Amino acid sequence: MDDAGFEELVRAHERLVFGLARGVLGDPAEAEDVAQDVFLRAYRKLGGLRDRQKFRAWVARMSIRLALNRRRGLRRALLRDAEWLRGGPPPVAADTDIALRQAIARLPHKLRSVLLLCAVEGMDAAEAARILRVPDGTVRSRLHLARKRLLLEVGP
Repeated sequence: MDDAGFEELVRAHERLVFGLARGVLGDPAEAEDVAQDVFLRAYRKLGGLRDRQKFRAWVARMSIRLALNRRRGLRRALLRDAEWLRGGPPPVAADTDIALRQAIARLPHKLRSVLLLCAVEGMDAAEAARILRVPDGTVRSRLHLARKRLLLEVGP
């Protein structure tokens, strides 16, 4: 594939990749870094992708995986930062949007991934199931649990 063809793939999937990374990380700047890493890796390894029709699912899985890795690294850095620990955690905002983002960030990875793919990215259960490599019923069940937990935390 030539550079122009890959650029079209990037444009077609950049919103998905960034949205998934931001959903995991909560920070747009960190999400942008992850999105760049995803497309750089995709460009380097595109030859290894057997079915080009699965590019969307491939970069979606890569986005989630790299964002989780980044989040783990950020958490380790925060724990090493004694100054932050003395100051305590940042104050919780009263704004509903921020409260919702925080509640989503606290969801377990399996629930958060399904919520981001279905509720945020607008995928149906079958497409999310293909990306996550789980049965459709598992996606629907996880989506229900994620919504239920958010409703309990944030309320109507």
